Amino acid sequence: MREGSYESSLLARQASKDDASQESIATVLDPLDVAVVDVLVVGVGPAGLALAAELAKRGLKTGLVGPDGPLVNTYGVWQDEFVELGLAHTLDKVWKTSSCYFEEGVETKVDRAYGRVNKRLLRNELLSRCRANGVRFCDGTVVDIALPPTDPTTYANTSVTLKDGSVVSARMVTLASGGAAGRFLKYEDDAPSTAAQTAYGIEATVTGYAEAGLKTDSMLFMDFRRHHTGLYEGTATKQKAGMHPNGGEGQWETGSESPSFLYAMPEDDGRRVFLEETCLVAKPALPFSTLKRRLYRRCAALGITIEAVHDEEWSYIPTGGPLPARSQPLTAFGSAAGLIHPATGYSIARSLRLAPSIADAIAKGISEQPNAIRASEVVWDALWSDESRRQASFHVFGMELLVGLNVGETTDFFDTFFRLPRGLWDGFLASRLSSVDLIGFALYVFAIAPINIKLALMTHLATSPAGAYFVKTYAKALGGERDD
Repeated sequence: MREGSYESSLLARQASKDDASQESIATVLDPLDVAVVDVLVVGVGPAGLALAAELAKRGLKTGLVGPDGPLVNTYGVWQDEFVELGLAHTLDKVWKTSSCYFEEGVETKVDRAYGRVNKRLLRNELLSRCRANGVRFCDGTVVDIALPPTDPTTYANTSVTLKDGSVVSARMVTLASGGAAGRFLKYEDDAPSTAAQTAYGIEATVTGYAEAGLKTDSMLFMDFRRHHTGLYEGTATKQKAGMHPNGGEGQWETGSESPSFLYAMPEDDGRRVFLEETCLVAKPALPFSTLKRRLYRRCAALGITIEAVHDEEWSYIPTGGPLPARSQPLTAFGSAAGLIHPATGYSIARSLRLAPSIADAIAKGISEQPNAIRASEVVWDALWSDESRRQASFHVFGMELLVGLNVGETTDFFDTFFRLPRGLWDGFLASRLSSVDLIGFALYVFAIAPINIKLALMTHLATSPAGAYFVKTYAKALGGERDD
């Protein structure tokens, strides 16, 4: 379920042609040559660019600050979500179906079109919106933020100091710089700790992809088969259910390890393919070295020969954890605001979808409220209403469940997940299910799940801190309490 998050990723990678084709932001946007703006957006990933464009569209003097570099992650999204956003033209490849494998010899087909984002086209589109609306840009890194006084009767600006010593003041500062924003924000104190999704991927020329039984006209969404452990080269295609040499499905002595899966985006002939080994969520994070070793072992077992690596990326995406506190004079957006789906790692489509409404909230806050804290509360209420906080508590519950599942339980869970009606599973992935819908989702999962997943769900609810967090958050709604 890998989507990628520009703002949250730690990346060490080779340069690619797509990177080189992305124009410098400074050549597209006018310089931020004023000391005071209405709103300063910190972060130049998709979330920051989209929000800055929407803010300027509403007549706000908007500054954008961040390192002037290209988008680098490989983004995968559901096609229908980008069609709805008017961004279908930024997809350079669409697969009409996706395949999942949770056991040998059994394909789970996902009939929902999946697309790969062209990073250059997406960035150009968002930058053109920024330019059209008058966003101004400064290539820099924020090192300090001086918060305004808490006097409830005075609206004072927030001052941001950059690495070069320059200072920009704004009526509102919005952090869209991912995990780096955390040191400037306050968070709730009663949620489970943050976990992490990690992935190691390569864009490569290969031979043997189709011969390994992998479809070249279908996206390989999740392949949890144990081909990275205990198999000789080229023998994965000969495996039968229950006959893995390591016992069962390859779980002997490895069943309690953090599971990972293969995610692949093939070109039509299967010669060029993006291959990625992904750990959906773990505490602590599964190391990149482990993921790289698993990817290469998996390919060897499948008989896939990697002839040339054109691009390489490491991705680290914090997931779950506490949400930002409501009463603080700063706001945030994108992954910095907790918009990454805790159980899937998805964030881009959600952030792009929310950008207009959050821009409305920022404009309303700074025009109607007497001080920065009250103005920010308007924005936090738009981002994290009581309803959305209940949804988040459910997602965190699901994430923490996945952290605790062993290899066999994980594959059983996802086999159950994709047997749900499509409206439930795609609504869950897109963060579109209401808090009431999510209870129905959970009951449906429980009804059709095998006994080991039923037991895991009941144990998790009764004993996990995430279960207590989920129950408490939902109970506030029954008691009419407000989430702060």
